Amino acid sequence: MNTLLNTVFVIRRLLATAIDGLLVTAFTLVLLAVTALIAAHTSPALSVPEGMPLDRWYEGIALSLAPYFIITLPLVWLLYEATLIKVWNGTTLGKFLLRVRTVSLVGNISFWQSLFRTTLKILSMFLLLSIANPYALGAVLVAFMAIPVFTVKNQCLFDLLASTTVTRRFISKAG
Repeated sequence: MNTLLNTVFVIRRLLATAIDGLLVTAFTLVLLAVTALIAAHTSPALSVPEGMPLDRWYEGIALSLAPYFIITLPLVWLLYEATLIKVWNGTTLGKFLLRVRTVSLVGNISFWQSLFRTTLKILSMFLLLSIANPYALGAVLVAFMAIPVFTVKNQCLFDLLASTTVTRRFISKAG
């Protein structure tokens, strides 16, 4: 029964991360799109060439922004998660919605501890994305997600290294 509860909790953590990932990705895409629009309207070199279909021009701009997206996304995620965990008492928007929060095992979580944890989390995601073989990726994902199910404090590998864990966030009833 305890393993089932831990599994459900790990799924909540995963959903919170997915929500945060969608928010950060959307913000990063909007940021890059606005930057591209400003550049296109202020730089004659980026204006639409005569006779070129507009959709082809947008496709070229999108392809040219891909490297910036790959660089910007982890940096935005790092600042988003590390800052909110410190400022919002261990929560991000995804964690808030799923009623979980990150806590330190050694006292109040500091910005640097949160930054270290988030850096390890992002690096682990990039390492997972670098596995090309789908069977190997599946096996590593199962192992990666099994670690918090079977640790006493439901800690992922990056939590173990950063001396943090994710716990339920209880809502106090005013009254």
